Amino acid sequence: METFLLEAWETVREGGIVMLALVALSFLLYRSAFGTLSFVKGFSVPKIADNFDKGSSFMDREIAISQMKREFGELVSRQVAYIGMLAAAAPLLGLLGTVIGMLNTFESLSQRMQETTSQVSSGVRFALVTTQAGLIVAIPAIFIIQWIRREAKIRQQELVSAEFSLMRERKGGNA
Repeated sequence: METFLLEAWETVREGGIVMLALVALSFLLYRSAFGTLSFVKGFSVPKIADNFDKGSSFMDREIAISQMKREFGELVSRQVAYIGMLAAAAPLLGLLGTVIGMLNTFESLSQRMQETTSQVSSGVRFALVTTQAGLIVAIPAIFIIQWIRREAKIRQQELVSAEFSLMRERKGGNA
């Protein structure tokens, strides 16, 4: 484990400011993604329906469920958009690292022809490390976004089902 951490730190150090930005971005990204996933998976329509006052009217409960459905959808939609924006930024930061690394390589080549091998390999390594890190951050996030969307769709269907149940219950009570 210690070796892994040392190698990870060395990679971050080699990637410079771009890698630090990627580390910060990945923290925000995955904190938001897992927080949203936890919220969506923990959202329970039956538990919420149990909290309605027993004396509340069908209309009040229908309105509450309808409002809950709208607010839940808006919240999840905003969070998924935010997470998606962060996920899209990661490969772009990696690409920025690639450009910086290649520019440093070409600058080294133009200034010191005698040290070309070490200078070129250092610049190319910087470029590849940041590109790899950007992709490593972004690719799993795309799968988590889809997982959140799938779970949110299930909860939305549960809300619609609860809404229909109330309608049937009201209709049956009026007959």
